[in-house]
Amino acid sequence: MRILLSETDERLKTKLNKSIRAGGVNGVMEFGENNDYPQRIERIIRSSPTAKSAADIYSKFLIGGGFESDINNIKVGYDSRRKEITVRDLLTQVCRSLAYNNGAYVHLNLTLERKVHNAKHMLFKNARFAKLDDDGYTAKIGYYDNWEKDRAKKFKKEDIKWYHIFNLNEKAFASQVSSAGGIEQFKGQVYFMFLDNEYLYPLSPFDSTYIDADTEYQLSLHKNNEIRNGFSKKTLFQVNEQLNTDEKDDLSDGIKDFMSSRGSKTLVIETEADENGNIIENKAVKIDSIDSNIDSKLYENWDKEISNKIRKSIYALPSVLIDYDESKLGTTSGEGIVQAVNFYNQMTKDDRNAVSRMFEEIFKNSANENLANNVNWNIKSLSLYEPDTNI
Repeated sequence: MRILLSETDERLKTKLNKSIRAGGVNGVMEFGENNDYPQRIERIIRSSPTAKSAADIYSKFLIGGGFESDINNIKVGYDSRRKEITVRDLLTQVCRSLAYNNGAYVHLNLTLERKVHNAKHMLFKNARFAKLDDDGYTAKIGYYDNWEKDRAKKFKKEDIKWYHIFNLNEKAFASQVSSAGGIEQFKGQVYFMFLDNEYLYPLSPFDSTYIDADTEYQLSLHKNNEIRNGFSKKTLFQVNEQLNTDEKDDLSDGIKDFMSSRGSKTLVIETEADENGNIIENKAVKIDSIDSNIDSKLYENWDKEISNKIRKSIYALPSVLIDYDESKLGTTSGEGIVQAVNFYNQMTKDDRNAVSRMFEEIFKNSANENLANNVNWNIKSLSLYEPDTNI
């Protein structure tokens, strides 16, 4: 694995932070300019309707129908809340992590015989590699929930949990257990799998369109602001200079309420009239309208173009699978959806196979005999047809 070149975009930089020295390591490999690439990508994906939907659909195709063998409901461990984790649960968590990050981490507790007796998913955004050796490899992974040093929470390097990377070599494992003070104190190992191995850390499937995903969010925000403001045009109120500060504030509040979509239907403003009872113009308030310079036609095709670009980044996800159209579920055009599912199953096949190899490598060393002896780790591809098991 190699480090990104220095001239690469700032968000992709990977660098050594020598100030973090804990858990027997001499530094940590940061991910992104502010060590927050996974956190930023996650926020952008979740704020974009297309990116989030595409990630969800992609993960469902990776999960498929679960494993072909009758192992999906076998318990493999407990999470931090002592909730039972099954093989299918772990598969779901891993695939969702891959959909957002192109990578996943799994923590493994091991017996003295080097058998896996507890496996649980770890949040991708919380994991970082320790300092690389001269060959570009590292032996440990640090796990912490504030790598980006969020100001709302104090950064404490002593709270970083360090784990050995998955390695069941007898001598290496014995050394790790001995250094920990015995198997009871041993923290276990972490297995990681990346679908993108070009750099030290994997780039998100949506990395090439992260700007488009953010633009989709900003467009939604812009539309929301337009609705909240009531209209695009700006209105200028000129008031009599004789009004004091409190009177101006009261008038301003009244106008804001009057012009909002949920505001009052009536606004009363005191003014003056001449001897004939006619209102004297501009005596108290003058109202002018300032036209908006925003061309609404500019955005007419943006939603479609942005959505299309985001779908392309995730193995050319067919639009029919994400843009719901009731008319396409009929008998005539329903075949298009079936073909789209078949197409996307083929596009995601290699990734499903990679997940299968990951689970096989982990659980061939399981303390559970059914998992250790399982020879078929293939994942069933997603199907629109659910067979009737009662027949």
